[in-house]
Amino acid sequence: MTGMGRLEDKSMLYRGECRAVHDSNNGKIFPKNMNGETEVVARRDGRIRYDGRFTHGPTEANRVAAHQIETGLYGGCSVSTTRSHDEAKRFALYADDQGVVYWIDDSKFEAHGVLAIEPENPEIPSEQEVTIRAGDGGEIPAALIVRVELVERS
Repeated sequence: MTGMGRLEDKSMLYRGECRAVHDSNNGKIFPKNMNGETEVVARRDGRIRYDGRFTHGPTEANRVAAHQIETGLYGGCSVSTTRSHDEAKRFALYADDQGVVYWIDDSKFEAHGVLAIEPENPEIPSEQEVTIRAGDGGEIPAALIVRVELVERS
């Protein structure tokens, strides 16, 4: 685990992940669709809603909206993060008794080519989701992770 002694910082982004995935990825953060689509087209497949979240043609906004319905929907390369440490912990422990919370410094995104989108009208507002992606649609640069915190179900 890296970095210690820092209390929750609301300017930080957090990502919760189960311990098994963290271990199998060697502590790296990957989108479901490595090097997937940065812009996606919404399909008339019954999964999208006609509520103004989707636009015509391939767009980043469509990738984010689709990702909020299902991770990687339509081939997008998004990674979910949150502004809430508690939400990240909840996701880390969703299906397991151990997980990790990655503390991600979003002030370094531009320098590392990472794009972050915080939807104005999110699918689940309480999650405080910020959808991020690497410039090439691949791994989120390790230099952005300032702490990896082990969490356990109590």
